[in-house]
Amino acid sequence: MKGHEPVDDDVQVLDPGRPALSLPSPRPAGSHKDPQLRDDPQLRDDPQVQDDPQVDVLIAGYGPVGAVLAALLGGRGLSVAVVEPQHEPVPLPRAVSLDEEVLRLLVRLPGLGDLIDHVHASERSTILGPGRRVLIELGLGESELGMPAAAFFHQPTLERDLRAGIATLPTVRLHLGRAVTALHQHTRSGTGNAARHGHGRDDGAVTVELDDGSRLRARWVVGCDGAASPVRRMLGIGYQGSTFTQRWLVVDVTTPAPLAHLPYFTYSCDPRRPSVSMPMPGGHRWEWMLLPGEDPEQMAAPAGVRALLRPWVDPDQVQVTRTAVYTFHARTADRWRRGRVLLAGDAAHSMPPFSGQGLGAGVRDAAALAWRLDEILRGLARDDLLDSYERERRRHVETVIAGSLRIGRVLQTTDPALSRLTRTLLFTLGRTPGLRQALRGGATQQRPRLPGRVAGPLPGAGLVLPNPRLRTLDGHRRQLDDLLTDGWTLIGLGGDPVAGLDPTARAWADRRGATAFAVVPPGGLRAVAEVTCPVFEDLDGTLVRLLTAPRLARVSPLARVSRVSRVSRVGQGSPGVDGSSASRALAPRPSAPRVNAPRVAVVRPDRFLLGIFPTPPRGTDLPGFATPAGFRDTPRPDLDQVDCTDSVDLIAAAANPSP
Repeated sequence: MKGHEPVDDDVQVLDPGRPALSLPSPRPAGSHKDPQLRDDPQLRDDPQVQDDPQVDVLIAGYGPVGAVLAALLGGRGLSVAVVEPQHEPVPLPRAVSLDEEVLRLLVRLPGLGDLIDHVHASERSTILGPGRRVLIELGLGESELGMPAAAFFHQPTLERDLRAGIATLPTVRLHLGRAVTALHQHTRSGTGNAARHGHGRDDGAVTVELDDGSRLRARWVVGCDGAASPVRRMLGIGYQGSTFTQRWLVVDVTTPAPLAHLPYFTYSCDPRRPSVSMPMPGGHRWEWMLLPGEDPEQMAAPAGVRALLRPWVDPDQVQVTRTAVYTFHARTADRWRRGRVLLAGDAAHSMPPFSGQGLGAGVRDAAALAWRLDEILRGLARDDLLDSYERERRRHVETVIAGSLRIGRVLQTTDPALSRLTRTLLFTLGRTPGLRQALRGGATQQRPRLPGRVAGPLPGAGLVLPNPRLRTLDGHRRQLDDLLTDGWTLIGLGGDPVAGLDPTARAWADRRGATAFAVVPPGGLRAVAEVTCPVFEDLDGTLVRLLTAPRLARVSPLARVSRVSRVSRVGQGSPGVDGSSASRALAPRPSAPRVNAPRVAVVRPDRFLLGIFPTPPRGTDLPGFATPAGFRDTPRPDLDQVDCTDSVDLIAAAANPSP
C-alpha cells in the first residue's frame, strides 16, 4: 500500500494580482501552428527572454517521478531543468512496492544499476482471516522480464541513489529551493532546435516564472509536482474523483532480521480490524484501518501502536521509525496536456493504495513521455505524437484505480456477515483441487499490454517485450536487455530485420539509430552460416514464441542472407560481426529479396511492441508514430485489456463484484 499526499484546495500558486492563466487546447493532429497561440506581450520585448529556449524540457517537481523523467531525458542528451521547492527528498518511505515492469525500467537509470540487490523480492501474497488463518495464497508466477514479479524497497534510498546518478548527467540542471509561480506559452518563428538542424519547425516555447523572480524558458514543461500540483492549477485543469473519509494508520519498523512468520505481502480480512502487512528492506510495514470513533492521535501514540503490533510481533523486538494517518484518493486530471505543458504522476492521477501501483503508474508516465519528447525535440515526429500519451496512460490508470477500489471494498469490510461470506468464498477457492495449484503458480497474472484501441491491431501490438536469456555466437550468455538501448529496436526471426527494408523504412531506422539483430530458436545457432547482423540464440524460446504468433503467416525460421556486412554503432565503423553488440549502422545498401526477409518485431523505446510484421515493415508502415500503424479508433474486444493490477484483483471482483 502506498500513502498519498493530501489534496490541498487552499494552495496559492499565482502571484498576487496576476490574472488566472488561460491556455489553449492542444493543437489538432497535423497542424503546425495554432492560431489561438499568441505571444505574451509582457515578455515579447523583455531582454531577459531569448528567442531560443534555454532548455528542452523543464520538470516541475523532483520527487521520484520527476527524477525518473529527468534521468530518462538527460540520458538521451536532452537539456533539462528541474525546479523543486525542497532541497532534499522526503526522508521517510511512502511508496514501498514495485512490480517487474517498473523494476526493469529503473535498473537502467543512472545510480540504480544495483537496485535489485537492495529490494525484498516476493513470490506470493497471502489473504488471512481472523486469528491469522490462511484463506488463500496467490503466487506471482515466473516473470518473463528478468525481474522479481514484485519487490519491496526503501524509497528514501532509491531517491538518494537516483539523484546521485542524475548528478552525473551534464545536461540536467537542478533549481532546488525554488517553486514555479507562473507559466506563459508563446511562439517564436523557426528558432528551435528542430529548425536549426533542418528537421522542421519548432515554434513553441514556455516561459516559467520562479518564486525568486527569475525566469526559465523551455520547449516543454512537465508537471510532476504531486496531487496538489500547482502546475495543474495554473493550467485550470480539474481533478475529478473522490477523497475517502476512511482513515488508515501506517507504521514502519526496523527489525534485527526478517520476520520469518510474515515473509509475504499479507491482506488481513478481519472485520474487527482490517490490515495489511508487508516486508521491507531492513524492516516491516503494517497498515491498520481505524474504526469509527477512534482518535487518530491516540492510535498513533506509542501505547496505541504497541497494542496494534502485539498480535503480530513482540513490540520490544522492533523499533518504530514512522507512524502516519492518511486517507486515500481516487482522482484523475480532466486532461493531461495543455499546449506545451503536460502532467505526470500524482499531478495527473491519485489512486487508492490497495494495488501498490501509485509510484509505478508515475514511472510508467515518465517512460511514456520520455521517448515521445525525444522524438519531437530531435525533429523526428510532430508534437501531435503527444496526443497518444494521455490516451495510452489514462486507460491503464483508470483500470488500476478500478481494481484497487474493488480490492479495497473487500479488504475494508467490517460487516460481520459480508466478511464471513467473503472469507468462505476465498477459503473455498484456495482449496479447490487444481485451482489451488493454479493460483499458487500465478494463474491470475496477465502479461502487461496496452489496450487494443491504443496499440493498434498488429499482432503483438501493445505487449511488453520479454527479457529472455540469449546466447551469442561465441557462447556467451546474456539477457536481452543487455543488448538494447533507449531507442527503437528491430528483431528479426532467423534473419536480418533490416535486409528487406525499403529505402524509406531504412532511412527511418537509420535516423533513429535503431538497434537491429536476429534471434534463432534453441539450438538454431548451429544452422547459422552467413549473417549480416548479430544473431542470438533464444535459449528459452520466449522471443521465438512471440514472433511466431498464430496470426502471422508461416515463414522459414532460419532465413539466410547472402553476405557478411559491417556491424557497428551508428556513425562508427567496426568490421566483422560483433555478437556482443546489437547496435548497428543502417546505412543505405541494396535490399535483399523480400522472399528471404524474416518476420520482424518493431519495439518502441519503452519496450512496448509497436507490432510484429510478417515481413520487414515498409516505410508506409512507419509514419512517424503519431498514430500506430493500422490504428483504428474502434473497440477491439480481443485486445482491449490492460495488465492485471494485482493477482488479488480477480479474487476481489469475484467476492464483491462491481454493481
